Amino acid sequence: MSTAEETPLIDPSMLVRVRLKAHQVDRNFSDRPEALPDEAILPCLSCDLAGHPKFAQVRLAVGKNALFFQADVQGKSQLPWCRESRLEDSDGLHVWIDTRNSKEIHRATKFCHRYGFSPMGRGPKADLPFVGWAPINRARENPPPPPDDQMAIRARVSDGRYRLVAALHFDALSGLDIQDFPTIGFYFAVADRELGWQSLALQPDLPVMDNPSLWAQLQLA
Repeated sequence: MSTAEETPLIDPSMLVRVRLKAHQVDRNFSDRPEALPDEAILPCLSCDLAGHPKFAQVRLAVGKNALFFQADVQGKSQLPWCRESRLEDSDGLHVWIDTRNSKEIHRATKFCHRYGFSPMGRGPKADLPFVGWAPINRARENPPPPPDDQMAIRARVSDGRYRLVAALHFDALSGLDIQDFPTIGFYFAVADRELGWQSLALQPDLPVMDNPSLWAQLQLA
């Protein structure tokens, strides 16, 4: 017997061509990035269209020389699971960017980037936040890892929730040229071992982490 609450056979977000416009802020890169306004909130089509659980709110903005991110996660009964040595497996905000928005390609190029932002997992007590770069699986070519001083993060972990605020300098994004290529490919997911996977659109049962043609378009200017 079928019910209205059954999981659809096809993810409805596959039928939507996602194009977003980044909120603009009058800020420069800082090693202590500030929280972002409500105007920077990104949609969660995997929640709104496909009915996946929503436990996080993600914000993004473009400044004078950096991209800024914020993730607020709630509903936790455990501390986030984060290890600086295992960025791809850690809880937190994961972001994929194609600085040339090459929608026809199915394997990442040197213009495709993956970053992870986690609220803890660094330092002798593993209680400090970290941001890191990771190669993309099956990439034809990966960009060079950015210097640490081109990435920044702050975080606060409290009972049942955490907030992280982060920044990527434009120089951390190989090939970024807002004047000639103002639209980039973009995908995000908030990963949590306790709460699950909340993404912009498609779920990880599709090759969204490896295939830039499945990412949304994000207009920066």
